[in-house]
This record gives sequence, C-alpha cells and structure tokens, in this order.
Amino acid sequence: MKRIKDMSRRELLKLFGVTVGATIADPAAWPRKVMAQDSKVTPRRTARNCIVIQNGGAMSPWETLDFKQTKWTAKDLEIQKINADFNLSKTLFPRGVDVWAPRAALVHSLHGGALVHFPAQYHTQAGRALNTAIVREIPAFGSIVAKELDHERRDTDTFPTYMSFDMWNIRCAPIGSGMLPPRFAGLDLNTNSVFNSFGGGSGKESDSVLSERWEMLNRWSEVSNSNELLGPKADEYVSAYDYGVKILRDARFKKALQVTDEEKKRYGVDQDTGVAKIGLGMLLARNILAADGGARFLWVANGFSGGNGGFDNHSNLYSHKNVPSAGAIPIYMSCPRLDRALSSLIEDLVKMPGHTAGKSMLDETLIVLIHEFGRSPEMNPAAGRDHFGDQYTNMFIGGGVKPGRVVGKTDETGAKLLDVGWKYKEQPMMDHVVSTIYSALGIDYGKKITDTPSGRAYEYQQTAPLGGPGFIPRSEINELFV
Repeated sequence: MKRIKDMSRRELLKLFGVTVGATIADPAAWPRKVMAQDSKVTPRRTARNCIVIQNGGAMSPWETLDFKQTKWTAKDLEIQKINADFNLSKTLFPRGVDVWAPRAALVHSLHGGALVHFPAQYHTQAGRALNTAIVREIPAFGSIVAKELDHERRDTDTFPTYMSFDMWNIRCAPIGSGMLPPRFAGLDLNTNSVFNSFGGGSGKESDSVLSERWEMLNRWSEVSNSNELLGPKADEYVSAYDYGVKILRDARFKKALQVTDEEKKRYGVDQDTGVAKIGLGMLLARNILAADGGARFLWVANGFSGGNGGFDNHSNLYSHKNVPSAGAIPIYMSCPRLDRALSSLIEDLVKMPGHTAGKSMLDETLIVLIHEFGRSPEMNPAAGRDHFGDQYTNMFIGGGVKPGRVVGKTDETGAKLLDVGWKYKEQPMMDHVVSTIYSALGIDYGKKITDTPSGRAYEYQQTAPLGGPGFIPRSEINELFV
C-alpha cells in the first residue's frame, strides 16, 4: 500500500472521497502596488532591529515616567533625579534608575486617540485609529515592517521577520497582515507553554516524524476545503503553521528556548505571578535576536493575566498587597516586575555584539515602551487613576536615540500640557511613534498602497484619517535623535 506522501493527487481525491480541491490564494493576487507620496521623507536608518514592549493597561505616568509630586503621591517612592526633566522612583524601579533610565529618551506629550482599551490597543498595533469599515484590510504595522524588510532576508533566515510574545494575552490580540500576503502576519509565541512544548531537546528521529507529518498535512490540503472551513484567515493560519514548522526544524530556535534558572531569576520570572511572564518574553526577545534567524521586529506584550493588562489601575494603585482589580496589580508589584525584565534585557543587549563592528546589539536595536493612553492626574475615590488621553508618555532606548532627550512638558500636576516639544502645534500620537520606528529601520513612512480592497489608499502614516482628528502631521519624532 502506498504511503500518503507518495500518492498522486488523483489517488488522494479517491482516498478521501473529495471531488473539489481547494488551493491557497496565489500570493501574486495580493496588493503590492506601493508608491512614495512624500519626496521629503528620508529614513534615518539608525537601527537594524526593533523591540516594542506593550505595557498593557496603561501605566500611570505620574508615578513613573513623568513623575509628579502631588497630594495623592505616596511618600515612600524614593525619587531619584535622572536628568533635569526626568525623575524616577527607586522604590518602583530599583535597577532601572542605574540601568535603563540614563539611556532613555521620553515623549511626554503624546495624545491618546481612544479611551477604551480595545480600540486604543488596536491603535498601538495598527499605527492608526480603528476604522470598522476597513478593519479587515488594515495590517499590523509589524506586518508593514516585515514587508519592507523582506528584500533583506537571507537564504538562511527561517524565523519570520515579525515575531511577538504573549500578544494572545492582551485585550487586542494580533490583528494579522490584513490585505498583505499572509507570510507577513507575524508569529505570536505563548510564554506560558512554548518552553514546555518545544524547549526540550529533540533528536533527528523526532525531526523526521515532524517532517513526515507536515508533508502529509500538506498533501491533505491539496484536496481539502480547509480554507473554506477556516474562512478569510485560512491563508494566515497556513502561513503561521508553515513558519512554525520551519523554525521547529531550525536548531537556532531550540537554542533560543534554552534558558537557565539563573537567567530566569535575573529576569524576575521566579517572582512573577502572571499567566504570561514578562521576564520570559524579554528572554525570548533577547535569544531570538541572538539567534540571527531573520526576526528583526519583536513585540513583547506585558499583559500579566490577560484582559486590559496589569497596569489598568482604577483602584488600589498604591496597595502593598496583590489585590487584583480588573486584572491589574498594584504598582509596587507591576513596576518592579517590568523593571527586572527590562533592566536585564538592556544589560544583555549592551554586552552582545551587533552586526556592525564596534556596535552592540543595543546600538542596533530600537526599544520602545508603549502605552495605549495615560492615567488621570487626580486620584479617584477607589484610590486609583482612570483613563486619560490628553497627554501620556512613551519611552525610547537604543537604535540611535539620544539618551536624555525629553519631548514635551506637563505642569506640576500633569493635568496641563505646557509644551508640545516639537515643531508642530499638534501633539504627537502613536501614528508618529510608528513613523519613528519605520524611519529608524530605514522605511519610508511616506509610502502608500494604492490597490487596496476598499479602493482607499493605505498610507503608511495617515494625515487625515476618517473619523479621527482633523490633521495629523506626517512626521517622525525627530527630536528623539538630535
């Protein structure tokens, strides 16, 4: 009897009783018509890689990155002066005051486009406001990065350009590649299971079994209606599985999953009670970069135990007990949890050699700590802070960013923006953070895709979004680099 892998298509049809075969859509049918729309854009190309850390729930800036001493502020925060415009709590960030804060640049004047977690987190991932009319065609901006860097991929690259860690555990899960080919969708790894599932040693025998089963599955797909069953996301599932099998066959991936107990302790994994460990996400990001297998845009979602994220502190902001509130934990636990992981990542990237002689991995990697919006300057009756979009803070490290730069200035309470911090009267938004990432990676954010399913041109960075503010300047945040 013939084995499945040796059967012809006609024999497979007869075996499975299928009369109509289904095929994956030809990638050539996907939109690819890209054109420049602004000749003034010259990408700065200061970074080879980028790591985005999504601080789910929106960390209060008034205790952290834009500290304000008010009547509500706890007395035990032990504030350290980093520079003239940046003070940081040693209580909350005991390692950060020495490790990452002196290397950081901040934008205090960001404006939040939405004040509900899902659309606001969507904005961080898509780089634009949520528009339900065309939501299915809009890609994650990580997919745009993957598309733009695709021509730089080498024959030895098996990892997808865009990889994420624990985005499944955040309010807005991965939105995929939209109208772009599925191979740009990215691959999300679950730190709660990936080490146990794939971290153990596997020999040639298990690799052979994996290869044979994957080939059998592909033969089955030749004659099945699998893409009809899975719906419009079928191609992305197939692409994700294909990437998964490729990296499982790559010894570099198995090595990336080998982390010691000492490393876990240094990254704070042993003290993390979350379903998804931010320390494991940072460790994976470090190891994936070190593997040099093709992944260059990495997204680490800090979601703790799901929902909106661990920083959604509407109550018990200063509690010293682990009192979950809508999935959040008090900042005496959430901030040190972030600090341990981020400090260790920075320390390791500084020691790792980059691709260019004389440069470290941190020199070549832009790290961006993002939030979906800010927190109210006034404390509410539940001893927490509510959603606030007037101004909030994101942080930038490495990848050509000038340490110590602070863009924008708020008053002594945080309630009023005193200085936007750049040449435009409009406040910068997440759209501009994305353009900054594009530029650092050498991508022209002035491009647009013209042959979209809806017929509306997709601009890499919008200037007049439907349903959004009247005008968004097309610009990166240059002030971070000069």
